[in-house]
Amino acid sequence: MDIKNMPLKEFCDKVAEKSPVPGGGAVGAVVAALAASLNQMVANLTIGKKKYVDYQEIMEEVLEAMEYSRNKLQEIAMKDIEAFNEVMKAIKMPKDDPSRERILQEALKKAADIPFELAREARNILRYCQNTCRWGNKNAISDAYSAAELAKAAYRIAMYNVLINLKSIKDKEFVEKYITELEELKNEVRGFYTDIRELVKENGFEI
Repeated sequence: MDIKNMPLKEFCDKVAEKSPVPGGGAVGAVVAALAASLNQMVANLTIGKKKYVDYQEIMEEVLEAMEYSRNKLQEIAMKDIEAFNEVMKAIKMPKDDPSRERILQEALKKAADIPFELAREARNILRYCQNTCRWGNKNAISDAYSAAELAKAAYRIAMYNVLINLKSIKDKEFVEKYITELEELKNEVRGFYTDIRELVKENGFEI
């Protein structure tokens, strides 16, 4: 399934079908890619404006980071589908096959790792949303806020998808490591998002 070249309507239709893929992980990656795109747009609308000349370098950094995220997130969407299919393939193996459990556990670990990549990228996008929300073109400030909200949603989607896979993984050390790292990510995301919400309030957008 080539999500990268799929028309939006076709992608939405695929998600709506009676099939588990593309599911939450792939959708979350697309949401995060849209967040990066919006944030990139705000940076583009800021660069070259005399009023924002002091922030050109910051916006150029945003552009570079968001371009990287957009490309990576499209790959993550594809990998999420592949990882889920590997889990299902393992589940369908004969239960008396001695290699079944090992293959299933390996597939589950990969299925947890892919959304964790998504969580990291969503965190990174939020970090750069701080810059556009604080120093971006004020005529596009609602887009910067929207990018932040999408990135936050994508992070939570990623977290749910990591956790549901961790429930079936028997390697306690692996699970504990991921839980610890998720907690660290959650604290970073909360810090970035709290800062952005304060900027939202300062600009009179809080309802």
